[in-house]
Amino acid sequence: MIMKRFFTIRFIVLLAITGGLSACSDFFDVAPNNGVDTEKYYNNTNDINGGAFGIYSALAPEVHKLFLWGSARADMVIAGEGEDAYVSEFLNNKVTALNPYTDYGFLYKAIARCNHHLNAISRVKPSDIVTPSALEVFYGEAYFVRAWCYFQLVRTFKSFPLITEELAETAIYVNLAGETVSMKTLDLTDEQLRMIALKPADKQEVWKVIISDLNKALRLLKDEWYLTYYPGFSMGPVQKIIRASLLSTYTLACEVAVWNKQYREASEFADYVLNYKPSPGAAETWSSHFLGTGDAGSYTLWAFMYYYSGAFETTRMQEFTSSMESYGGRYLVQPNVEVLDAIFSEEGDVRRRSSWMRIDRKNVIWKYIGKDEAGKSMRDPYRSDAPFHLLKVADAFLFKGIAENRLGNAGAALQMLNAVRGNRGLQKYEQSQIPLDMISLENMLFTERARESAFEGQRWYDLLLQEEVLGRKNVIAETVSKKYPKDQQVAMYNHLKNPENWYLPVEPERWK
Repeated sequence: MIMKRFFTIRFIVLLAITGGLSACSDFFDVAPNNGVDTEKYYNNTNDINGGAFGIYSALAPEVHKLFLWGSARADMVIAGEGEDAYVSEFLNNKVTALNPYTDYGFLYKAIARCNHHLNAISRVKPSDIVTPSALEVFYGEAYFVRAWCYFQLVRTFKSFPLITEELAETAIYVNLAGETVSMKTLDLTDEQLRMIALKPADKQEVWKVIISDLNKALRLLKDEWYLTYYPGFSMGPVQKIIRASLLSTYTLACEVAVWNKQYREASEFADYVLNYKPSPGAAETWSSHFLGTGDAGSYTLWAFMYYYSGAFETTRMQEFTSSMESYGGRYLVQPNVEVLDAIFSEEGDVRRRSSWMRIDRKNVIWKYIGKDEAGKSMRDPYRSDAPFHLLKVADAFLFKGIAENRLGNAGAALQMLNAVRGNRGLQKYEQSQIPLDMISLENMLFTERARESAFEGQRWYDLLLQEEVLGRKNVIAETVSKKYPKDQQVAMYNHLKNPENWYLPVEPERWK
C-alpha cells in the first residue's frame, strides 16, 4: 500500500503578516499581477484557477537563481567569457550577503500567494459550480507549491523566516515575557510585526511544515484533475507540466523523505509514480523534451516555462548561457568539459549530445539555447522557450534506488539504476560486473543523477545530500574543488570542507 504520511508530526505554526512592512514587500506580495480583483473573485473554478496561476507567476521568471544556487556552485559549470561579478561569486563559492542573486523574495511571493489562496478558498461555499472535489484540488496545489518553496529555502540558506498563514485583523504572538498576546494588527509596531513575521526559523520546524504540506497535497490532489474540472479544455503537454499534479507531489515527497532518512517511505512514494510511469522515457526521444520539440510530460512531471510579454525579451538562462550577443547572450557561464567528459565517459549516452555543445569554438550549455542534437539550429534571438525542469520521472527511479540501497536492498537499487541507463542508450549493468557495496552503488546512482539533471539546478543539492544526510565525508570539497585551477584546488578544498560555506548568506536589509 502506498503510504501517504511520513510520520506523525506536531508543530506550532508561525504567524505571518501579509502587509504592513514596506521594507519587506517581497515577503508579503499576494497580488497575482493578472488583473484579478482578489476581493471579488473565487465565485467559480475559473476564478480560483486564475488565483492559482498567480502563484506560479512569481516563480518562473527567477529560474536563473535556481541555476546559480544548484548548478553554478557545483562542479559542472565554470565561468564563461562574459563578466558579472555576482555570478562569479557563485562560480567561485565565495557568495557575499549583498549578492542580489541570493534574494529569495520570489519564493516568499509564491508562499504569500499560497497562504492567501488557501485562506480565500476556505471562504468559498461549495456549490454545483464549485464542487468540494474541485476545492480539494486547488487546496492541494497550494500546499504542494508551498512545500516546494520551503524545500528550496531549507537546503540553500543559513536562516530565513517561516511564513505559513495569512493574518487578517488579529495577531496572536508570544511576547518577551512569555505571555500569549492577542492584538489588532493595526495596533502593532513595526518591530512587533518584524518579530512575528521575520523571526529566523528553526530548520527542523521547516522540515515539519514541508512534510505536513506534502501529506495534505497527497490527500487532496487527484490524477489528471484538469480533465475532470475543465472538460473540453485543450491542455497541451506544456500546460500539464507547469501545474502541480499528484505524480509531481509523490516525486517531491520521495526526495524529501530521503532528505529525512525515511527510506522505506521514499521507496513507497516512488512506487506510485512508477505504477503510472513504468519507464523514465525512451532513449530515441529524450533530447526532444529538452530541445523543445517533444511531449515533455513523458519525462517531466513539473517544469517552469517563461511567458513572453514583448519583443526583444530573453530568459535569464538564454542570457547566461548563449555565446551569441545578437541572441541576447552574455556567455556568463559555460560547461566544465573536463568534468563532464569524466561523468559522461560511456559511449552511446543520448544526454551528452543534448546537454552541452561546442559552437563556434566555444563550449555552451545547449539545453537552454539549442533546437537539435547536431548544433546547427538555435532558438530564436531573445526568445528561448526552453523549460526549466524541476521534477522528472527519472527522479522517482533514482531516489527510489538511493532509498533501497540505504535499506540494504542492492538488487532493487540496481534495478532502478538500470531502468534509467537502459533508457538513455547505456548498457545495463550485470550484478557480476560491478561492486554492489552501498557506497559504490550510491556513487553510481548519483552519477546517473548528474547525467540526467545536468545544468538543471540539482547537482549542488545532490552533493549536499550525500554529505549532510547520508554521512559521506568531504564529498562537496573533493568534488567541487576539482573544477578550479590546480594552484587553487587545495585552498578551495579547505574552504569547502567548512559547512558554513555550504549555505548562502542573507542580505541584511531583508531583515529590517
